[in-house]
Amino acid sequence: MDLREQEIASEQIFKGQIVDLSVRTITLPNGKTATREIVKHRPAAAAMAINAENKMLLVEQWREPIKALTLEIPAGLIDDTDASPLDAMKRELNEEGGLKAEYWEKVSEFYSSVGFSDEKLYLFYCDTLTKLEDKRDLDDDEFLTSHWYSLSELKQLLSEGKIIDAKTIYAITVWENMILSGLKESND
Repeated sequence: MDLREQEIASEQIFKGQIVDLSVRTITLPNGKTATREIVKHRPAAAAMAINAENKMLLVEQWREPIKALTLEIPAGLIDDTDASPLDAMKRELNEEGGLKAEYWEKVSEFYSSVGFSDEKLYLFYCDTLTKLEDKRDLDDDEFLTSHWYSLSELKQLLSEGKIIDAKTIYAITVWENMILSGLKESND
């Protein structure tokens, strides 16, 4: 059976600065029709920033959609001023952590929630971090604090349900797999 759906029509409901919402009418594999609510989202970049003590940087910030504080890896939208996802991540690491990294490695590209959104994230690993004297300001509507965690501390936070952000859970898993496969070292 061919599982692909075919778009018949699409109506844009909302156009925003970060997301657009449309309702699409599609033909299902069985010939019936259905609707899909689709969120088009600007792409973003995220980083597993690891310091000399082999700890990962997380930022704590309020997330209005879930009305809660979250712990997340540094991340941000790819702006028109960014030449690449890596440029966006370097900017975000500067803004959110006041850091620059000498070593960068692209780890993966993935989608945050394919059931309704096309948000693509580019995940990078970075280390050899240096504190910047000329830290960029956060966005006007951005307030956060930064914290460093070892892998064992991150796993404990995960088991306690204190890390609930999907990109961060994924990044912790990738970092642990890098350590287990011998690609990176662990102090835990």
